[in-house]
Parts: sequence; C-alpha cells; structure tokens
Amino acid sequence: LDSLLQESIVKMSEEIVEFAAVKQFTEDKSSLIIDVRNPDEFAAGHIPSAVNVPLPELGNALGLSAEEFKEKYKFDLPGKEDAIITNCKMGGRAGKGYNLLKETGFTNLKLYKGSLKDWMEQGGEVVKEE
Repeated sequence: LDSLLQESIVKMSEEIVEFAAVKQFTEDKSSLIIDVRNPDEFAAGHIPSAVNVPLPELGNALGLSAEEFKEKYKFDLPGKEDAIITNCKMGGRAGKGYNLLKETGFTNLKLYKGSLKDWMEQGGEVVKEE
C-alpha cells in the first residue's frame, strides 16, 4: 500500500506546474490555460492567454460540438491529447476542473495549484477585460 501511495503522490506532483512553467506557456502558447472561475472574476483579471470556461459549465461544455463550443467560448474545443493547464483564484476550483477533464478522457493535463494568487504574488502580468 505504501508503494502505491508513493507512486500516486509522485504522479500527482508531475502534474502540478509552478509559476515559471506557466509563464513560459503564456509566451510560447504551447499549452491551453483554462481559467475555471466565473466570467466576472475572469474579466476582473486573468493570466495572459488564458481562456475562460466556468467550472459549473465545464462538464456540459465538453459535450458540445466543436462548432457550438467555439461559438460559446471563442476558442477551439481542445482535443483529448492537447496540453491543458487549469487555474482559478487559489487552486481549489482548478483542481476540480482538472479532475473533471481527467474523468472526461483528457490525458495531457497540468494543474497550476497556486493559480492567480501565486501568479500575482510572483509579479505575473494580469490582463483585464474592458
């Protein structure tokens, strides 16, 4: 049991990203950063290049056709192997979004556990919507 627990902890730690990695992803656009906060929170300030799919909508959003998804969320429905990072304000909702994506069959996921709070504390640029 101990070895199984250790393996699980190591696996999870491989799936957590920190500020420096997320900053790199905002610059090279190699990962889709999904902010699962509510639209008003997202508009008030978010990580550059992040897109918004609120956590309460995430499950249904993933069931939409590619056309419906793009029309509603203004970006392409990600593929199951696309690199995706979830974030929110402090990490709780991002973890739930991460788990929901994983349960839906997405395989290339990372969780920004520190989320926006850590991003701002590290001096990351914050984009505000008009």
